[in-house]
Amino acid sequence: MDIVASLRRYAGRHPHDPLLAELVGELSIADEDFRRWWADQNVYRHTHGSKHFHHPVVGPLTLNYESLTLPADPDQRLSVYTAEAGSSSEEALRLLAAWIRQPETSHGQHADHWTPAGPRGAVGHSSCVP
Repeated sequence: MDIVASLRRYAGRHPHDPLLAELVGELSIADEDFRRWWADQNVYRHTHGSKHFHHPVVGPLTLNYESLTLPADPDQRLSVYTAEAGSSSEEALRLLAAWIRQPETSHGQHADHWTPAGPRGAVGHSSCVP
């Protein structure tokens, strides 16, 4: 239902988008629930919450997010994801951040495995997760 409300918000910003009109038409014909939710005319913007991910190396992650609309382009959003302090998700992010790709070998080829980065790779105030 929230996804339909988000789609309606997008439709309000792009009322003459023919592909969007086609999509809404197809969904309205094919799905009774969509038709009812669309008729409710709810508008929703996802600005914060939590999302669940499954990473192939560290497994399940639950991350909180804050999403900001960029003033110069309302169709662009900046989202920041964080893990709750002390959680297994925080530990998983620390583990991921501790791994960096091996530098190129002397033959110009990349190594085919990952190695720990040490203390600089830990998730901190300004570090990036690979």
